[in-house]
Amino acid sequence: MQPFTSYCARLFVILLLAGTAASAQSPALFAEGNRLYEQQRFTDAAVKYQQLIDSGYQVADLYFNAGNAYYKSNQTGMAVYSFEKALRLQPGDETIERNLAIANQKVGSNVETLPLLFFERWWLQWQQLHTPAGWANWSIAWCWIFSALIIAFFFFPVPGKKYLRWALVAVGVILLGYFSMAAWTHNQSFDSTDAIVMHDAVKAKAAPDDGAKDLFELKEGMKVKVLDATSQFGKVQLTDGKTGWVPVNEIKRL
Repeated sequence: MQPFTSYCARLFVILLLAGTAASAQSPALFAEGNRLYEQQRFTDAAVKYQQLIDSGYQVADLYFNAGNAYYKSNQTGMAVYSFEKALRLQPGDETIERNLAIANQKVGSNVETLPLLFFERWWLQWQQLHTPAGWANWSIAWCWIFSALIIAFFFFPVPGKKYLRWALVAVGVILLGYFSMAAWTHNQSFDSTDAIVMHDAVKAKAAPDDGAKDLFELKEGMKVKVLDATSQFGKVQLTDGKTGWVPVNEIKRL
């Protein structure tokens, strides 16, 4: 696996600057995770990194380090999940892609994912310009600016109204774009259809019932698409088109 040490200094600064996302103990947790990783206590290091993730940090480098620790501790499902999350936050990163490919080699029967087209890569990178909360906050800011321009245009004798009209159009387009992206990223954050199988030898059933017929077996780390779900079962689809029902606690949505 690609060593994670080159990411440490940059991520440490990110954690220090992102104090609103988690508690003041976060830099200490990160440093402890690094120390445990260097001591080859990979399971303990993964726990520390996961605590940071669970506390609210959504940083590609943190998921990358967690993926390395999970991989080294033979937790293939969580390793693949972490690298997939890192790649979503930092699309096109060759190091993350390489480590994800290495982790997927353990899965074996997983169907290889096709590379992204240039416009798909561009779209993913554009989404990462802000967090979902950031898109929403900027939408509010642009809304206030748009409102102020409307008031100035219609209720005040401002000179150069022709330019103000063009400013209204430009800000309106920006506002529409930010609002649309805020809605899109929010929906993607809370309604992901992709998931990773967390345990080995998971039986996919013909129906959402423990007594239903077994259709096929899923391996830990396989990436599936969730088509439907009940409180206890999710209907998943493999990349080769096979579908079946598995317990929801056997998969983790991205």
